[in-house]
Amino acid sequence: MQPIRFSVVAGPRQRPDRNERASDAWRNYMNDVIRADRLGFDSAFIGEHHFCFAQGNSSPFVFLAEAAARTEQIRVGTSVICLPFHNPLRVAEDVAAIDIVSNGRFDFGVGVGSQYEEFETFGIDSAERFGRTWEAIELIDRCLHSGEEAFDHDGKYFQFPNIRWIIPPVQERVPIWWGGFGPQGVTRAAKHGYNLIATDVTGSYARTLGELGDKPENRYVGFSTEVSIASTREEAFNAIADPVWFTNDVYGTRRQLDGTWPGEEARVTVEQLRKANETGEQIAMFTPIADTVDGVIERMLPMIRGEMGFMNHIGIEFRPCGTENADVELSMNLFAHEVMPVLREEFNKHYADLAQQVEVPRG
Repeated sequence: MQPIRFSVVAGPRQRPDRNERASDAWRNYMNDVIRADRLGFDSAFIGEHHFCFAQGNSSPFVFLAEAAARTEQIRVGTSVICLPFHNPLRVAEDVAAIDIVSNGRFDFGVGVGSQYEEFETFGIDSAERFGRTWEAIELIDRCLHSGEEAFDHDGKYFQFPNIRWIIPPVQERVPIWWGGFGPQGVTRAAKHGYNLIATDVTGSYARTLGELGDKPENRYVGFSTEVSIASTREEAFNAIADPVWFTNDVYGTRRQLDGTWPGEEARVTVEQLRKANETGEQIAMFTPIADTVDGVIERMLPMIRGEMGFMNHIGIEFRPCGTENADVELSMNLFAHEVMPVLREEFNKHYADLAQQVEVPRG
């Protein structure tokens, strides 16, 4: 069984409505990764988007190369690289290079992309996103792990003659993570033995692994949650209220891949988010856990115990774009020193107890 992992999940997203520059966001998020390394978080994941509000994380490999060079223990990874927009051979070379820079601390998270602007500007048909992504993943996997020094690739979307692979990574196998919830994608990810940057909402991941004689506990499964911690619930929510509202507003009202726009009902207000934080109801894509140390522990224990589906990867976003540096630092410190040890201990105890319960008595 894999040990539980706590990750900082983010991306250097600037707030244009606050005149924040991309360079400001880059430095803030870089400082968060360095702080996470010092505080004992297990990994830091950075996303990718282009031509939209998340402009600052259009070059995640460059960001992670700097992060790897400035940290010592923490693993670094992508959550996720939007593969339809990339040459898969260049991605494979960058993955190997960052694994070398980090001395084997890289995790490769992939996804199909979700922004209309990206497909429009790059000139990629969004209907091809799954086919392009999976062909790219399998080619990248072959480059990194097959041991072949020279081969050809003649696929539906990519044709590469005489590939000569000369840059092996440090890790024997660079962990690959699938970023998606749909049954077709997670089933395919399970068949390849990939981790899941999502919760297994359909059960397809666990079911497929079971059919292969495996189980999710041998992989990593989990998604991310916005967390803010302060001395009172009100202070914790106020610290993150506007940033979470902004993120929900941008994601909720973005243009759909078919070119249509959502209606006004897609918007949520700060007061709706405040009420949801009180009740624990999930009302939007990003509904934060904002509370005291004890409150955050209480609300996260069901995740740890598998009451919301099996999870052994807990991703935390402490900096939805626009969060003040002092508030981010306070939340990260409190989580690392007072929340994470409790959750880690409970995870170990819970699954040790379960293992004892299913152990067959010896005659």
